Amino acid sequence: MRKIVIVAAACLLWLACGKNGTSDRFSQAWEVIEQRPDSALVILGKMDVASLTEEERAEYGLLMTMADYKTHQKDRLSDSLISSSISYYDQHGDRWHRASAYYYRGCVRYYHKQNMEAIHDYKTAEALAETLDDELLCNKIYEMLAYANYSINNKPEILRYSLKLLDSSFKMRDSMMLARSHSMVATGYSNIGQIDSAYVYVIKSLDYIDAVDPQTQSELFFNVATYYNETGNTEKAEQCLKDRVLKNANDKRGYLTMARIRKQQGKMMEAIDYATQVLETNDHKMHRRALDLLAELYSQMGDSSQAYAMQRRSKEFADSLERANKTAEIAIWQMKFDEQQRENRYLRKANWWLVITLSLVLFSIMAWWWNRRRVRRLRFRLDENIRQITQYQKEIDRLEQSGEANMQEILQLKEQITQRRERISAKLLTGASLFNRIKEKNSLAGISANDQQSLVDYFAQLRPKRWQEWESQYKDLSTAQYIFLILQDDLRYDDETIATILDIKRISVRSMRFRIKEKVS
Repeated sequence: MRKIVIVAAACLLWLACGKNGTSDRFSQAWEVIEQRPDSALVILGKMDVASLTEEERAEYGLLMTMADYKTHQKDRLSDSLISSSISYYDQHGDRWHRASAYYYRGCVRYYHKQNMEAIHDYKTAEALAETLDDELLCNKIYEMLAYANYSINNKPEILRYSLKLLDSSFKMRDSMMLARSHSMVATGYSNIGQIDSAYVYVIKSLDYIDAVDPQTQSELFFNVATYYNETGNTEKAEQCLKDRVLKNANDKRGYLTMARIRKQQGKMMEAIDYATQVLETNDHKMHRRALDLLAELYSQMGDSSQAYAMQRRSKEFADSLERANKTAEIAIWQMKFDEQQRENRYLRKANWWLVITLSLVLFSIMAWWWNRRRVRRLRFRLDENIRQITQYQKEIDRLEQSGEANMQEILQLKEQITQRRERISAKLLTGASLFNRIKEKNSLAGISANDQQSLVDYFAQLRPKRWQEWESQYKDLSTAQYIFLILQDDLRYDDETIATILDIKRISVRSMRFRIKEKVS
């Protein structure tokens, strides 16, 4: 016995340690997920996913998606894992976990160019995050919504979310985000043609230039150079590009502005060199702008064949983008169609179960009504027999007193009385037998509705005063409920004995008592 206790205690200790170990690993992963996501991947990789609870799996899915996204794990980055977490959080999670899960699913989908689906997730995350006291999460969502709307060229929304990002960055007092958000607002105003407003914000972004990384610095100075060029100040634009932008070999955007500057200066060959280098960028808009600029440059130089070639490449590139967009739209349409089909199948199934449930309820009501009608018919027959006996007896008395006695008619009436009494006696005899049966605490399982009514009728004759009290106290009691009252109020049996006699569960005894109390008149 002692060994069994020791083994059981060891098992409980092992389970407790395992649970605490899981919680500790989740805590460690949350601590490093933002600054060192690769360390979070190592921590999560040591967890036994099969042993996790449903809540822990949802948290694991969220953390793993965050880690994969932040470490650019292209081969593993899919929305299936985070979608499972969302399914759990939609039913059981708090708003912060729901908002975070939708945000990171949006990031995954945006990463895979599923722009419309990403925006849907970001908007859901936005609605949840704005009800929370988490400005950092709101800040991230606004930034990604601005980028996602830039991908689909939705100019009003680009500006709106850039302004929301700027306001959020002010609240956070984050210099780096203030620099980026000023630049994004400037881009938003530039997209709608408000160059003066864009110029104000792009110059303001330079106040925070020391707080950002070199890549962001290059981007900010590129914007400054672009706006200098658009306002006619080509010298400042060129100087800004040479000092800050062109030194970054990985950023080709400055070359397009330099090409335009050289075009304005009449240096066509240099402009062509700069524009050709822009074709190496992965930015589709920059790529097409470079092709269009090259077509203009060759046209001005009189090289119509090269100009035509560049125009054709620009059109082919635009067509390929359009085909890619249509392919993506078809894929999204198919996915939505499949989701709609699944939803329709679910609704059909739900409607089928609803019909079955309603049918069962209707059948139960009809069965209850039929049984109640049958019981009332049985009681009517007994009352009718008593009424007929009384009527026959009165008729015999009248015939004898009036001197109109007809022996044959009187004998027939007495025979009818005898038959009616025999019917009553048979029912009362059955009722008496059943009453003795319940007095001996024997079960009534399997008796018919006629026998149940016989027991109730016998009790009405046996205890007329109590029966009258029940009829005045209660309204529309069934035969089974009258039998329950006989067991409870007359024989004073406990719940266990009543359940045994009626062949029901003890919980049904309490339920029947409650239903009888509801019928107190």
